[in-house]
Amino acid sequence: MPAPPPGKLPKDYDKLPVPQPQATSVRKRDPKLLAVIDPVKCFGRGCEYCIAVCPVPDCITLVPDPQAPTLHVCSVNYDTCIGCMACEKWCPDDYDAIRMLPFAQVIKDREAYETPTFSVDIPYE
Repeated sequence: MPAPPPGKLPKDYDKLPVPQPQATSVRKRDPKLLAVIDPVKCFGRGCEYCIAVCPVPDCITLVPDPQAPTLHVCSVNYDTCIGCMACEKWCPDDYDAIRMLPFAQVIKDREAYETPTFSVDIPYE
């Protein structure tokens, strides 16, 4: 899957905020929501909008695609995600790979949501 052409970028892409890392790797409290990236829908390298807008350093990183180890997809660190929703907003509509899900739901079955062992059906509207 190629990177989105300029006409397919999210509206207001030219106003994409330059992240100002304000968060640390230690959360003060658990967020209500966590970002979950579906590795099947994520384009990964070449897109990386979510990485660009995330205010938490190294919260979203590129990891080997579990279905194609020579390719890379984005993955969320559930220990540092603050649930700000910036990544979901900027994920291109053509990919629609990111959903915000309740913290308790993700942590309860964390292994199923981790990129290498991803095995859940994310609700897409």
